[in-house]
Amino acid sequence: MTPHRILLATDLPFWRQSTGAEQRIARLVEFLNCSGYCVRVFFLCATPQINHENSELTEKDRQTIEVQKLDVEVNRSSHPPAQLSKKIAWYCKAIKHRLSDAGFEKRESSPALPADTPATQPFETSTTLADYRWPWAINAFQDSIRSFEPDSVIIEYVKLSYLLEALSVSQRKKTHCLLDTHDILHLRNEQFQERGLVHWLDISREEEAKEVQLFDTILAIQNEEANLFRDLAPQQNVLVCGHAPAPLPSSKDQRSTSEILTVGYLASANASNLQSFTNFISRSWKTISDRCNIRLVIAGMICELISETSPNLLREHSNITAIGSVDELAEFYHQIDVVINPVEFGTGLKIKNCEAIFFGKPLVTTTTGMDGLSGESGESLMVCNSPKEWINCLAQLAQNPSKRLSLQEAAAKLSQTGFSDQEVYSELDVALRNKK
Repeated sequence: MTPHRILLATDLPFWRQSTGAEQRIARLVEFLNCSGYCVRVFFLCATPQINHENSELTEKDRQTIEVQKLDVEVNRSSHPPAQLSKKIAWYCKAIKHRLSDAGFEKRESSPALPADTPATQPFETSTTLADYRWPWAINAFQDSIRSFEPDSVIIEYVKLSYLLEALSVSQRKKTHCLLDTHDILHLRNEQFQERGLVHWLDISREEEAKEVQLFDTILAIQNEEANLFRDLAPQQNVLVCGHAPAPLPSSKDQRSTSEILTVGYLASANASNLQSFTNFISRSWKTISDRCNIRLVIAGMICELISETSPNLLREHSNITAIGSVDELAEFYHQIDVVINPVEFGTGLKIKNCEAIFFGKPLVTTTTGMDGLSGESGESLMVCNSPKEWINCLAQLAQNPSKRLSLQEAAAKLSQTGFSDQEVYSELDVALRNKK
């Protein structure tokens, strides 16, 4: 029997797994490949002349793709088609696009940013759906569809929904088109704007509704957002497809109880993480440190962003260590006792919170951070929404090892059941197989 063929389109180098979005896509692709599906990745690169971190693949990228046995088709905006007739059309569209208000001139001053790019200097403006509409991409996607003949197409984020225009009427009828959403972007955009921050995509409710209604199936990252998508697109099939962290590379014993409580914060570089973390440090950390023996380990790209925007923040606290990006998540989680995520706003599922519980670590987060987590997660976490609550909670965990152990045991138990591939991907698996 011929395997179900899936063409997944994205402009995120997900194999790097440096952000929550990349980690989620990487696990989704891994699940599909391991489940007998034939997956090809249509990867869009921006032109190298434009300041865009995805402009070219590095040698490390190529090695990672090879090691993970990924089928990645790289498409660059700087490389027109080889066929003369297509090349002429490509240049005509490029010229027309350059002259338009939403074209290359706008891109050169305000480049399209990846989902987790911080909304801080040097980027002060947001982007729109039009900014992601590369003139060459539809033809390239047409060629990919023609050669690969997919049964299903998965598009990552509504910013690439225009690629569906590549399908002919007959192809559209026989191709199952799915949108992987990650967030309800118009709500996330509103939350950023309310706080005076720039979201990576300026999109309205009407715009997002129009885009999601182009698809047969919408993959929501959590139950609450699935219900909101059903309101946006009542005719579409809406499924829940969360995140299943990668299996542990090796079994390791839990950290033994220490006189010093080590808490960890792992995050990507975006404005939401930066604001939430700096508020936590400025409002709570000194008092916590005065009340108990505690230290904080920060990891991920947030470290570089903190150094650039708040260089004195880490120097003022000798019990905070920034270790930067980590190659193995297990190594980071093994050196800490408790995970914190003082997130104040944002939509979607907090990937770092899923990982904390998956690695058997007690989690301290906010009500916002609990979005998308199952009710069973409650026994493995504590919720804090004010500086006083954060101070009391972490002091309690530092001074009460039995409380910490209770949360740790609950997290370890939940990690065995709540984040299995069957639990996370079963609705998607059924939908794909029924569309064959």
